[in-house]
Amino acid sequence: MSTVQSLINDVSQKINALETAQALYSRQLSPDFSTFDYINTDELGLSRILAALLDPKGSHAQKESFLRLFVEYCLPVIYKDDNWQIFLNNIEKTEVFLEEVTGKSETQRRMDIYLRCQVDDDSYGICIENKPYAADQLDQMKDYAIELKNRKHKLWHLVYLNEDNDVPSEYSVDTKTLESWITSNQYSHLRFSDLIGWLKACQVECQNHSVSEFIAQLTKFIQKKFMGIEDMNEDNAVLEIMKKSVENIEASIQISNNVDKMKKELIQKLIRDVKAKFIEKYNKGLYQLDVSYIGTGKNYEQINFIILNYNKGYISFEFQGANFDRPCLGIKFNPRKEVKNCVESSNMKFVLNRELTKNNVGAAPLWPAYYYFDPQDWKGSSEAWLMINEGTMADKILEEMDTVFQVLNDNHLLNEKF
Repeated sequence: MSTVQSLINDVSQKINALETAQALYSRQLSPDFSTFDYINTDELGLSRILAALLDPKGSHAQKESFLRLFVEYCLPVIYKDDNWQIFLNNIEKTEVFLEEVTGKSETQRRMDIYLRCQVDDDSYGICIENKPYAADQLDQMKDYAIELKNRKHKLWHLVYLNEDNDVPSEYSVDTKTLESWITSNQYSHLRFSDLIGWLKACQVECQNHSVSEFIAQLTKFIQKKFMGIEDMNEDNAVLEIMKKSVENIEASIQISNNVDKMKKELIQKLIRDVKAKFIEKYNKGLYQLDVSYIGTGKNYEQINFIILNYNKGYISFEFQGANFDRPCLGIKFNPRKEVKNCVESSNMKFVLNRELTKNNVGAAPLWPAYYYFDPQDWKGSSEAWLMINEGTMADKILEEMDTVFQVLNDNHLLNEKF
């Protein structure tokens, strides 16, 4: 038996043993329970949670300790900069604002989280742009920088918080401007996974059990949502097997090197299945299938229904993350100005929310109406890939795309043309 096969067998046996133990002791462990299943975790909801923890006057009652640890763990360019020491020495004076309107620049945007610290005649400003799911907007980061400059801060800093992208898109800020911010210590890129060290430090510092437990639940949510870690006990057990010997480490690397290839091959199977199922069940002459934008694993790859006699938008199944992760489904427009120009765009969200009661339908600059497709985690969970392998994923995607089309069409929302 090869070392790779032996490793896979060992991991499978360990996971089966853990699943058996969890089944036996599920009442004591409650492995599937999470506080964050009952909390709003869309972009605004996450901003609200982070802002509450960062606020020195927040109800957590831990004063400025969480904010100080945030700067230390997540914004080292500020923490180590002598010019910011006055801010750090007076960090307890910091005010935290949610959805702060950019009135000074007259752009009327909203800064997700805005920190302002006034020390005598000088002020310090930090803007955190929270991007857990949505795409960048035109000149968004540039407008935030202009706003901070216009507020006459002695020092200001922009934070771009997401998981997949290394930097904001050039749609939001051009490379030359971004490089000037980095050189001037005015910009930090932060991943959600980077928050884990900060949150663990907050737990150590925290003196209240309820707050500490909330932070633990937030940590678990981030690990599951953005890092693909379903169960830390299982994850640690598998890691121990992987590190058990030199042979296991080598085999683990071999497996890791082939995971992306396996996913791409399964995506090719999904494309074939979608084409076949479309011809079999969904070729009704109302829309055409387009699978030309999927297969390589880049951000925003998609499967589309091109609606005949309607040229404003199309029904889309789109991966929001790279390497085929976090899919959403709905109606999408290009370019984004057409969302504002379409008189029916707001009704699309309303109607889909009314008809698709199990889905939380939202809207975004390019999407008059969309929801997050289930299963959502394609990065760390095997569920979606097993469905592709079994041939059931194509049916699920096409059925939901057709349902969105039928709801919009039956409500006469696909009649408007350019």
